Amino acid sequence: MAKRKKKIVSKRAARKRRKGLSLPAAVLLVLAAAAVLVVSFVFLRRFFLRNASTAVARESTLGNYYYGTLVVARNERVTEAESNTTVDFVASEGSHVNRGDTICRVYSSGYNQTEINRLQSYREEIQSYHVGQVFSSYVDAALDNENREIASLAQQVRTMVHGKGVGSLSNLERQLTSAMAARKNYLKQKYPDDQTLNELYKIENDQLKKIESWTTTYTATEDCRISFYTDGFESMVNANTYQTMTPEDAKQVIRGVLPERTTVSRGNSAIFRTVNEDEWYALFLCQDRDWNPVVGENYQMQLSGFDNYMVRGVVESFSRIGSDLLLRMRVPQQSVVPMLNIRTCNATVGDFVSGIHVPIRALYTLDNSIGVVVQDGGMQTFVAVTVISYPDSETAFVRPTLEGSPLMDGKTVLLF
Repeated sequence: MAKRKKKIVSKRAARKRRKGLSLPAAVLLVLAAAAVLVVSFVFLRRFFLRNASTAVARESTLGNYYYGTLVVARNERVTEAESNTTVDFVASEGSHVNRGDTICRVYSSGYNQTEINRLQSYREEIQSYHVGQVFSSYVDAALDNENREIASLAQQVRTMVHGKGVGSLSNLERQLTSAMAARKNYLKQKYPDDQTLNELYKIENDQLKKIESWTTTYTATEDCRISFYTDGFESMVNANTYQTMTPEDAKQVIRGVLPERTTVSRGNSAIFRTVNEDEWYALFLCQDRDWNPVVGENYQMQLSGFDNYMVRGVVESFSRIGSDLLLRMRVPQQSVVPMLNIRTCNATVGDFVSGIHVPIRALYTLDNSIGVVVQDGGMQTFVAVTVISYPDSETAFVRPTLEGSPLMDGKTVLLF
């Protein structure tokens, strides 16, 4: 009986020992396993990123686009004058002028350099008389100030002519002319009874009137751009005519066939153009029977030869003759300066979507955001993206969700 009782006690003790150790042991075992898994995941992820295969991101565009030739139409006006004239250009080529600014001075056929030389000789005679007679024995502080200002301005003009000064030569010339006129008026008032001086003034004034009768000064009637270059198509292709142009008209411009001039304009030559700089127009000629443009639709125009200059055009109208399709587009809020002296150029027009091609395997999800990991040297940066489309079974067409991201053409991305 004693042995039997001892055996029963032994089994109960064993059961108690097993029950007391099972819970802590299980917890410790789970924690240890979790720690091993975490360490292993981190280690494996770092190992993978270090040894992951890579690909190169490529920037491109998707969408429908068409190749053709662009004819540029501007909101411009051409000023003409007699062919046998002399022009004094005041404004600079391509410069912006404000309303009232002087553009140029045009001297008609009666003008010649002899008359200018004659005026200069009269003025030198007046100057000699001033020095020899009027200035020889005077005390006049006001006149001294006039002379000092003229001398200073003349010195600035000489410095700038030799390429050593900074500023506007035309402004200095205007200031010098104004100062000399002020001094002349002062002397006329100061010495009104000098008959010789009055006679010299009269001769100079008559010669000035003679020259002015041959001179026309042109000023800007509005804020605009100025160009002194013309190509002969200004009357044919402009803001008022581009809507009526046909595909054949556009072909004539592209071939360089100038429109016939009227009898009145044959004896004249273009002097300058005033161009509205905030808006221009485009005639896009292409050969495509299947494209049906939508009036009012915006299309991107990529112009060849201008560092891939991209502008947005709004379709105003279009017409088709056979396989020739002509789109008439307005280019709003786009400076005309790059196209100021361009009439035609090759172009690609379409509904472009810009983005970056990456392999589908480059897509990675982090914190519920889809993106790619850009590797640059030793740095790895997660860049969130928007997937625009999947062009094929292996490629994703994406765009970074934030501007200025490191995901751009030629960058290395990791594959997962």
